Amino acid sequence: MDLKNLLKYQELDEKLYRVEQKLVASPYRKKASELQQIAKKAQAKSNELENKANALLKEIEEIKVKFNQNNKAFDNLLREDLDKVTLEDIDKLATLKGKILNNLNYFERSLQKYAEAINSTLLEFNKTKKHYDEARNEFMAIRTKIDEEKKVLEPEKERLQKELQVLEKDVEKNLMAEYKKRRSDNIFPVIVPLEGKNFCGRCRMELPMAAIAKIKDKGVITCEHCKRLVYVGE
Repeated sequence: MDLKNLLKYQELDEKLYRVEQKLVASPYRKKASELQQIAKKAQAKSNELENKANALLKEIEEIKVKFNQNNKAFDNLLREDLDKVTLEDIDKLATLKGKILNNLNYFERSLQKYAEAINSTLLEFNKTKKHYDEARNEFMAIRTKIDEEKKVLEPEKERLQKELQVLEKDVEKNLMAEYKKRRSDNIFPVIVPLEGKNFCGRCRMELPMAAIAKIKDKGVITCEHCKRLVYVGE
């Protein structure tokens, strides 16, 4: 099996691989990904705080309604003409007055508690929004860097891909298929020379002698450890 064309193909493919790695492993992309996660978490937190604030406001409105009802009942109680009521009615009114006053005090404390909770929620919301805005602004700046990087690397990537398409025609189809399968699994380099008598030239793991014996017939064997194609170098 003639491997010269495949090795030539891989030599050029290595340049493409490096370009791809620069695009994928760019520190700008990594930072952008981190900022996106920060923004997502901040947005989720903002939604959570907004829902919490709405629930608190709803509870406050319910407390206000009860407060006004009791306050109105207390005002009506004060307008009662005590000359027209019996002692029994006066006792009932006094008991009712005590309950209403207790309710009013309770509602007043509740409103104060809810007001403090609202203020705390708003402070946390503003802090979260600030983090979101900072992350978003930094992301936009990083995005500009990524675009600039792509303008340089993408044309180089396209050029190498076109050259590889030309070289591909000179490689045996079955061998090319095996190569591409591994390449798509992000295995690179795909084909490596045998090291010593029975070691993979990449992972350095020892290969079975039975497999080594097949290299002469097949031209290449698959390393059972790293899945690369192994051939006998010159």
